[in-house]
Amino acid sequence: MRPLASVLCFAQAVPAPLLLGGLLSLALPCVPSSAGAASLPDPAATPTLYKGGDILTMAGPAPTYAEALVEKGGRILYVGPLAGAIKAAGGGARQVNLAGRTLVPGFIDAHGHLVLASHTLLNADLGGVKSIPELLGRMKAHAASSPAGVWVEGLGYRAEQLAEQRHPTKEELDTVSSTRPVFVQDGSGHQGAINSVLLQQMGWTASSKDPAGGVISRKPGSSEPSGHIAEAPVFAVLAAKAPLTPAQIRQGVAKAGALWAANGQTTAAEMGFGLSDDDIDVARQIIDEQLLSIDLLLYVKHSFLEQAKAGRRAVMDQYADPAARALRVDGDGRYLNRLRLAGVKFWMDGSMDNAYMSQPYSHNPPGNSEKNFRGLPVDSQAEVEVTVASYWKSNRQIAGHAIGDQAIDNFLVAIEKAYAAQGPADHRPIIQHAQFLRPDQIARAKKVGAITSFTAGGLYPMGDYLALLMGPERLAWAGAAGSVQRAGIPWTLHHDMPAGVSPSLIYALWNIVNRTTKSGVVLAPQEKVSPYDGLRAMTINGAYQYHEEKSKGSLEPGKLADLVVLSANPLKVEPLAIKDIQVVETIKEGRSIYRNPSPSAATAAAPANDKDPVRDKDNCLVPHGDQPAKRLNPAQEATLERLMTPGR
Repeated sequence: MRPLASVLCFAQAVPAPLLLGGLLSLALPCVPSSAGAASLPDPAATPTLYKGGDILTMAGPAPTYAEALVEKGGRILYVGPLAGAIKAAGGGARQVNLAGRTLVPGFIDAHGHLVLASHTLLNADLGGVKSIPELLGRMKAHAASSPAGVWVEGLGYRAEQLAEQRHPTKEELDTVSSTRPVFVQDGSGHQGAINSVLLQQMGWTASSKDPAGGVISRKPGSSEPSGHIAEAPVFAVLAAKAPLTPAQIRQGVAKAGALWAANGQTTAAEMGFGLSDDDIDVARQIIDEQLLSIDLLLYVKHSFLEQAKAGRRAVMDQYADPAARALRVDGDGRYLNRLRLAGVKFWMDGSMDNAYMSQPYSHNPPGNSEKNFRGLPVDSQAEVEVTVASYWKSNRQIAGHAIGDQAIDNFLVAIEKAYAAQGPADHRPIIQHAQFLRPDQIARAKKVGAITSFTAGGLYPMGDYLALLMGPERLAWAGAAGSVQRAGIPWTLHHDMPAGVSPSLIYALWNIVNRTTKSGVVLAPQEKVSPYDGLRAMTINGAYQYHEEKSKGSLEPGKLADLVVLSANPLKVEPLAIKDIQVVETIKEGRSIYRNPSPSAATAAAPANDKDPVRDKDNCLVPHGDQPAKRLNPAQEATLERLMTPGR
């Protein structure tokens, strides 16, 4: 059981507008419990002067550079010519020579799952497995090193990349353990498979019906569960897990926080708070023990809202006294230490294999034989509309996971109804993923003030698979960052970890700028964006998405000194070399929280090697390297070639 102070501290972190539907406001930070707590700027703090490299401010629609930057007390004191910086810093300032490297604002994770990652980073890594025997081998190795009696879990495989072109069966997972629950999730986190023990524990049998918004797959010609589950049943399994111990929480949060910081991210998100029933315990311990060095915004899973209300009375009783309040460097009272409850999250559909489309898929995902398959809706449309309306005028943001065009349409309908009934609001609802955003939906999104956030990191590794599923017409909508940019809509980049491909936003930037697939095709080239606009999507636009643009996202006096030192300037290297840029150092409010141990991080981006895409005499990308043939059967390969070949 958590200490009472911890329980009350977390309860405070759930401000009353969310707890009471906007009837009461209470957002009082906790009393710091250690020297690491955020505080007001120290006027006696030693300033730090940065010089000797590109200082890219991100303060405007076109690139602007400064010769020097001064940080003091966790904030940016000065940005401009070196002579002015020396004067502003005064005598005794610490000086940092960037030595030709590039200084940019701290990256902002516009959609990730840091709390979920604190769980999954304790599990087996199934990323990149090429067959079910390889998957089972990793799971058995993980089981051998896990304490007796605990679940054996893994995450990261992708059915379309397995030789068998399917998910594992319960019988195959029974070979990992026939006495302990075994649970594997694919790379999206929305599908997976469980063994016989876990099927029995969940009560899913041949007579069980599929839950709303999900599927329990059956053996061919039978109603007996095969072990594969998708969407709602996956969430049910997550909710059924035993809570993490305090030691596991410390270990998992440390791993997650370090991963985000190592990738230059000074602000993170949990876009599904409540996916696990012990998420409140995790948040309590993060606050009570101050486990994070970066900021974390929580978006509560819609079905978890009632549980979030439980702490309201304790908050009112314990923290009504102003003497109990503490301030951050930026004075942002929405945060409790490093956590801020920011809004509510809906699932309008699920993974790419279940994206809810207005028209049937061109080709079904692996293992799916449903006729005219259009994907799966998840959350009830009626409930979404009611909740969006109730929060439209509040300071709690609405975020909707929507990959397919029908899922996006349903989310827009809910927003449009609230807009029509209550008028405009600076709500900035977020269309998360927005993978198949139709041209007509872009204009509708702009009218209601919506923001689109793209999971760009999947364009290279999954673009060919996307083409196979959806066909050429809808492929033109894929990740429509260019169209959104031209429409004047703020947009952001995210990685969706641990459900994403990579925790690196630099990799996402490389994808959205180049838009190449594994086969060398440029996916929807009209949707390319400039490196600068892509960099804005992970800095100032991310701050704007979170209503934090006054304190984050650009290098301007008065803002937080959230900084990233990069090995090279993304605007000055060849676009195909952007992915080689490394994070050299991550700085949160003037304090270094990550330094790259690699000597190569001190140099500019490495030149292209034999694994990089190459171009022919017409400047077209030439396929090579890891080809779709390694993961598609011959019929699928032929279909892909037809879909992706111009003029056919």
